[in-house]
Parts: sequence; C-alpha cells; structure tokens
Amino acid sequence: MTGHFLMFNEMLKTYQEPLSHELMKRYHYKLKSGVFENIANGYLIGEYKNRRNIVSDITTTLPEDVHARMTTLLDEYNAADKHDLHGLAKFHADYEAIHPFQDGNGRTGRLILFKECLKNDIIPFVVNDSRKAEYYHALNTAQTKQDYSLLERFFREEQTEYRQQVEGFLPPVEK
Repeated sequence: MTGHFLMFNEMLKTYQEPLSHELMKRYHYKLKSGVFENIANGYLIGEYKNRRNIVSDITTTLPEDVHARMTTLLDEYNAADKHDLHGLAKFHADYEAIHPFQDGNGRTGRLILFKECLKNDIIPFVVNDSRKAEYYHALNTAQTKQDYSLLERFFREEQTEYRQQVEGFLPPVEK
C-alpha cells in the first residue's frame, strides 16, 4: 500500500508531463521499491522486465523487445495533443499487452489512465475490485479483437461511479 500511495503522489506532481519511458519507470519505482519479494526474486524495480511474463491468453512482449515497442506506443500516443476515452482505452490495452514490467503492470497502467484523465480534462475513474472480472474481460476483448468499445464503455461506467463517490467532496465551481 505504501508504494501505491508513493506512486499516486508522484503522479499528482507530474500529471501535466507527457508520457515517457522515464516517467513510467519512475511510477513503477515508487510502487515497487520497498517490496522485498520483488527484490528477492531479482525483479527489476523501475526498469523494464528482464524475464518473460504471461497474462491470461495474451502473449506479452519479449524483454528484449519492450523498449522498442514502448517507444512506438509512446510516439503514437504523444503525437496527439488531446485524448478522449477511446484513445485512453487503446493506449491502455496496448500497454497492458506489452506488459513492460516484471510485476505491477496493472497498477502502473491504471495509474497512467488516471494521470491522463487529469491531463486531458476527463473525469477520472478507478477500477473497483468488485468489477475486476468485467474489466479483465473488456481489456482482453480490446487486446484480442482490437475492439475497444467494451473497454471504453467500462471506463464510462466507472467514471459515473467515481463521480458519485467524490461529488460531495468537491466545492461548487462557477462557470
């Protein structure tokens, strides 16, 4: 939990920055640097993976290809000035398919979504544990069929939930 809060606080300091290798690695470092099991298992902390990993029925990128695939993904994503939920869904599905880190990809990837929502004036959302199965199904559909509509719809539903949760905490804003 400490690592998650450290990563979240780092994101709040850097949410206006463009996505980069360095920024994502910094988030990962904040998340995982105090996790003994990761260190004991030889997992790289704040660096891209050095061993293969598997996610469901998705063939993730080989360690030696991660940097090049992430460069392509970042170049394509950063080419646009502004993003909507569809663009975030596509980026997220591609990021998670690459699975650049040995461990912590999901948490890092979902934090990047939150960051990019803030940066692009989109209502942020949190993937609730109670709907994780739906999230994984929508993500897998996006990755295997290149159909991002289910993931985008899931994000919209989570936005509604998140907005309802935080609405009482926000001061009224005059337009």
